[in-house]
Amino acid sequence: MDKALLEKALEMPPNERVVFAELILASIDCEKDEILQSWIAEVKNRIKAVNEGRAKLLDFEGLYNEG
Repeated sequence: MDKALLEKALEMPPNERVVFAELILASIDCEKDEILQSWIAEVKNRIKAVNEGRAKLLDFEGLYNEG
């Protein structure tokens, strides 16, 4: 494993790490290319919605520790 790549990824904000992980997982999934492209488009749309203020991210730690 490329430790430099891992260290760089861990420096990313949590929401970007989630997107990065989803894209990596999607790249090794055995789904048909059409489905893969749909998921990638969905991830990009969600990033855009957050960046434009049309959606907000939830703080997992905060939600997890509430209960």
